[in-house]
Amino acid sequence: MKVLHIAPFFHGGVGIVALNLTKEFAKIGHEVILEAPISPPHELKDYITRYYALRKPTLPDPFYAIQFYVYNNEAIKDIVRQEKPDVILTHGPLVIIAKAVHEVPIVSVIHGTYANEVRWMWYHPVFGLERIRYITSIYTTYRFDMALYRYITRLGNVHLLAVSKNTRKELINAGVPPSKVYAVLNGVDKELFKPIKREDARSLVERLFNMKLRGKVLLHVNPGPLKGTHILVKAVAIVKKAYGDDLTLLIVGKLGPKSYREYVEELVRSLGLVDNVKMLGYVEYQRLPMVYSSANLTIVPSYSEGGPLITPESLACGAPVVATDVGGNPEYLALAGIDDLLVRISNYDFSSDLARKILHALEKYTAQYQFNAIPSFNEMATQIHSLLKKQTI
Repeated sequence: MKVLHIAPFFHGGVGIVALNLTKEFAKIGHEVILEAPISPPHELKDYITRYYALRKPTLPDPFYAIQFYVYNNEAIKDIVRQEKPDVILTHGPLVIIAKAVHEVPIVSVIHGTYANEVRWMWYHPVFGLERIRYITSIYTTYRFDMALYRYITRLGNVHLLAVSKNTRKELINAGVPPSKVYAVLNGVDKELFKPIKREDARSLVERLFNMKLRGKVLLHVNPGPLKGTHILVKAVAIVKKAYGDDLTLLIVGKLGPKSYREYVEELVRSLGLVDNVKMLGYVEYQRLPMVYSSANLTIVPSYSEGGPLITPESLACGAPVVATDVGGNPEYLALAGIDDLLVRISNYDFSSDLARKILHALEKYTAQYQFNAIPSFNEMATQIHSLLKKQTI
């Protein structure tokens, strides 16, 4: 099968999925033609048959997809006529190209909807102009994307592929016909994410970041208001009172808006956690397995998710996960046999419930769980392959 893959970029969660699906489609026998507004990474050169450069949009969401369409719809039509693909695979609102391309089935991977974030974002400790920008961006992006998906799925040759059952439900609740949206759980690169002996990983982390890790190591990756970082800090303060001072929380990634970062930093100081919370900042993707493997527990306290990669990446590296019941988290934890570590968000400040789950995990999960049950990107691509075949018949 000839697949024309239109990818927006190759960084962040969406980009990682786009990169790995490109590789896995080629491995299972597809001829992959790649179109993107950014040059593909060198590692893809042996997997793609041809690459076509598209013009890169400069506007932020929700205007990115509109500008992408205006810039590239004629070029994409020409490439479709030239290549004659069996199916087009794209991502999120880039499915807008279906407005111009009618003769080829189109499937778009939907990585998340912001449905839960629209509910909770009003309470986040983001202040001033940053608060206005944050709320406006999330709300308008959500409204535009949902209107686009409702409109575009009226076309006979368009289907959506949600990266979790929760995401599929959110799309259906927004008005997308159930028959037009499938659910395939995000995979993980198991060649990269695999266990490293915890003692060795801890030593590497201590040496690399010039720090001393205290006792049990808790890990939080990709922080921010949507990710519930401030709730986690409150929960760790509760855990410290019950468990003792012998623990370290590692926070990997940038904290987001300046006012939010300042709020979290002050929260750490006011709760007496300066010696327990270590903010590592940006960590290269290739080094994440080392960080995951150093942890006794990874925590994903997000208010909203699609198919979060952090959860399966951590599980694949041997670190159990406490996570909120959003996006793909319930599915990943059920597959691993640790769904008792799922936290249900019943109110905005769920720090007490989160703390109880963390304490439960620290006491119970010292051994094995079913991390091999977590799907790989190859398994994800194989499931999508079956769906793509249906669209080409």
